[in-house]
Amino acid sequence: MEGIFFYWFAWIGWAYSTFLMKAAPRRTVYSALLLILLITHGLVLDTGRLSIHCSFLILALSCYLWILRLPFKMVLYYVFCTFLIALSYNAMLLFSMYDPVWIVVQVKWLLAGALFVFSLMLIKDSHYRPLVLAGGFCVGEALYHLVIQKLTSGIELGSLNFLDVVTLSLALCFVSRGVQQFGHFLSAEAGKGKMIKRVSRVRAR
Repeated sequence: MEGIFFYWFAWIGWAYSTFLMKAAPRRTVYSALLLILLITHGLVLDTGRLSIHCSFLILALSCYLWILRLPFKMVLYYVFCTFLIALSYNAMLLFSMYDPVWIVVQVKWLLAGALFVFSLMLIKDSHYRPLVLAGGFCVGEALYHLVIQKLTSGIELGSLNFLDVVTLSLALCFVSRGVQQFGHFLSAEAGKGKMIKRVSRVRAR
C-alpha cells in the first residue's frame, strides 16, 4: 500500500520527538514539522496538468531553509550534494523505466538504499545528512517529472510513493546514526573499564 512507510515512520518519529527527546528547540521543530507534513499531505495545489502536494513544498522549503542557515562554504557544498543526489535519483528512475528487466529489487527499496549509501560517501556529518538527502529527493522528483512530462498526461509532485522512498531513506539515516552512537558508547564504556583496571593495578602495587 502506497504511503504506509510514510505514515508509519512519521508517526513513530513524531511520538519519539514529542515524548522521548530532551527538551530543546530542536525537539519542537522536529515535532511540528512531522505533524505539519502528516496534516498537509491531503492538501493539493492543482493547476490542471500539475498537482503539487503541500507536504512536498513544506519538505523542500524546510530542508533548504535549514541548509541556508549554515556557513557559506557548507551551503555551497551541501547544495552541490543535493544536486548530485537529484541526478542519481533521476538516473535510477529513468533506468528502471526504460529497462526494467535488470531491476531485481523493488524500485522503492533500491532508491532508498542506494541513495542512502551515496549520501554516506558525500556527507560525513550525520546531523545534516537527512536534510541534504531529503532536499536532493525533492529536486530529483521535480527534475524527473520535467524530463518525462511529454510522456504523461499529468504531473504529481509529492505522491505517497515518493514520500515512502524519502521516509525509508531517512529512516536508514537515523538507524545508522543510532548504531554509530551505540558504538561510541560501547567504546567509551570499554575505555572506562580499562581505566578502572589500570587504577586497581596501581593501587595493588
